[in-house]
Amino acid sequence: MVTPGDGPSGLRRAGRWVGMAGGGVVLVAVLAIGLFPTHTFLAQRSDTAEARQRLAVLRQQNASFEKQLDRLGTNEEIERLAREQYNLAFPGEEAYAVLPAPLPPMELPSVWPFGPLLPTSASPATSEPTPTP
Repeated sequence: MVTPGDGPSGLRRAGRWVGMAGGGVVLVAVLAIGLFPTHTFLAQRSDTAEARQRLAVLRQQNASFEKQLDRLGTNEEIERLAREQYNLAFPGEEAYAVLPAPLPPMELPSVWPFGPLLPTSASPATSEPTPTP
């Protein structure tokens, strides 16, 4: 504490301590008000950018669906889909389906999971037993 006998230098020293403590409190307040909300603001800005990007994609998809919806309202598009997807034809027309070529036979190795488990007829296990006299 400052005593009356210290004079002006003691008051200056006490004033410096009060000033430094007040400055520290002001600094902490500025950091609390300015720095911490900045992090939240930057996070919100990032989220907003992602939401705008998703919105742009959704608008593009909506435009594509609107075009498809407009096309589906025409007789030509309905006929095309009926012929392609459902193999439909007008009365008097014949619809043909071209089948794909058959697959070549699969060559499998002659080892156990693909070939016989027991040996062939040359082995004694498959030959008939001989009678004993």
